[in-house]
Amino acid sequence: MGTDFAILAFFSFMLTYLLICEIFTILFRLTGLTEETARFQVISMLTNCGFTTIESELITSSRKRRKLAFITILFGYIFSVTIVSMAINFFMRLNDGNSFHLIVKVIMTIIAFIITWYSFLKINFIKNNFDKFISKIGIKTMFKNQHNPIMILEVFKSEVIAEVTITNLPEELYQVQLKNSNIRLNYTLQILTIKKNDDTSVDVTGDTILEEGDKIIIFGSLKNIKKLFIKEKDFS
Repeated sequence: MGTDFAILAFFSFMLTYLLICEIFTILFRLTGLTEETARFQVISMLTNCGFTTIESELITSSRKRRKLAFITILFGYIFSVTIVSMAINFFMRLNDGNSFHLIVKVIMTIIAFIITWYSFLKINFIKNNFDKFISKIGIKTMFKNQHNPIMILEVFKSEVIAEVTITNLPEELYQVQLKNSNIRLNYTLQILTIKKNDDTSVDVTGDTILEEGDKIIIFGSLKNIKKLFIKEKDFS
């Protein structure tokens, strides 16, 4: 019973470790990093691998990223120590005469673990709802409506497709129809889709007026998106 519990605890901890990786990846994406960059940064911090000078500048240049990095590294140390101690405990049990049955149990647990994690990543309903849940918590706790969090969805050389959650509507867009907002003229940005609080999409027309709580999918340069929707002092 003790061996079974040790195996179950070890792989449950590994699953939790991967979930933590996903959570911090989402939170770093809310600070304006792409998913690929955010995931690389999180894995580096959780595994205590460190960064090169250029990579570290992404973290040190932002106050919110520095705080988030500190928490991520702390989780990394805690999980690393726990996983190593569990692994040592497991290998010590290989000498108790039941090595074959123990290895079979481990293989079965690994298969179950892979299926569980693969299902989480591939079932869009589960993954999307998990991302939305963590994003809502991150926006409320990290930003406290100080600015409009930007999550980059795609990168096309110098331009991006991003999702902007409007928590603090810029003054120049307040009660202004899009055709009168000069978003295209002054910022060369194009709003592709608008999602309301209930996740329903609405048509984007010249008469559309943005409201707090809207999520917009926007295309243009990241610099101009930040210039319009983010106050640098709030974003740093």
